[in-house]
Amino acid sequence: MKKCHVHLSRLKIDSSDAEEVMQNALDKLHWKKIVRPGATVTIKVNATHFDYLPGLTTTPELAAAFTRILRNRAERVIVGDSDLQRVCGEIALKGCNIQPMVESAGGEVLNFSKDKMEIVDVGGEVLKKMKLPRAYLDCDVFASMPVFKTHKLTQVTLTLKNHFGCIPDDHRFRLHRVIHQVLADITKFLDPKLIVMDGRIGLEGDGPIAGLPKKLGLLLVADNTLAADTAACNIMGFDPSTIKHIVHAHKRGLGPIDLDEIKVTGLAIKDVKNPFEPAVDDLISRLERMINPHPVWSKIVYKSPLFTTMKFIAWKVREASGYKSDYVNKIKATGLWDNYEGLFK
Repeated sequence: MKKCHVHLSRLKIDSSDAEEVMQNALDKLHWKKIVRPGATVTIKVNATHFDYLPGLTTTPELAAAFTRILRNRAERVIVGDSDLQRVCGEIALKGCNIQPMVESAGGEVLNFSKDKMEIVDVGGEVLKKMKLPRAYLDCDVFASMPVFKTHKLTQVTLTLKNHFGCIPDDHRFRLHRVIHQVLADITKFLDPKLIVMDGRIGLEGDGPIAGLPKKLGLLLVADNTLAADTAACNIMGFDPSTIKHIVHAHKRGLGPIDLDEIKVTGLAIKDVKNPFEPAVDDLISRLERMINPHPVWSKIVYKSPLFTTMKFIAWKVREASGYKSDYVNKIKATGLWDNYEGLFK
């Protein structure tokens, strides 16, 4: 059986070599066998926030580079994300600068939550018949552009977790209690053929939002979701066999979680290992982990007018404990973020 393929490349922190590096990496992956002339490609980026913060969202220059390369062969390239718990997709895609960059590269930008929907049978363990955007259903190739990030609930948020945002209903928080099954369900249905993982700058610590940017200088491309996540976990210092959603997807037959079963070209993983700090385990994080598996409490906390107040209180608690001042000092020490105040609002 043909091994899944991961290719690792160096990438400049200023993204000045983004298109050249990505073109070479995709060529090594033989991407033209995947994307036929005249095809339609739909790409799920990681928008996450209403402002661009390196490592928090997909780098707009990388999204544009991927779009330009694909448009040399594909008829249409659709790049998007869904509504978030705190902000609608359009604001996130524009605020992260993904929309103008992708459109200038000849792509279309879409809030998947506002696309035309069709009821389809996902045929999953949890996800059965549900409404999904036409952009997923009509494309010839589905692609994913995650970021190397940690996550307070799932340890890491890479390709598999990026697909949680493919569920267009912003009430998807109610699925947190069965997130391992849900991630396998939606990934199996979407069947991503191209993964371009943004390792220019990653996010460590209390991700997926209030973490710390980390210089990595890597680009990872792959033809399989689990192969990509397995390689990324090993680079970040995590064991994929201990991460529940990755293990569950492997048991569902979505791909390998053993490096020996993956063809890795370009840079050797052992030469680019760069351990990430895991998510913190303070009072606020523990409360979030307790709340998230319960749909009713999650709705009260995240989707009611109480959210802003509760977020304010949470940061006040972290301020009193000294966590917030320590976090801000660490942000400043990285020299990578200068507009981070929005994280606390």
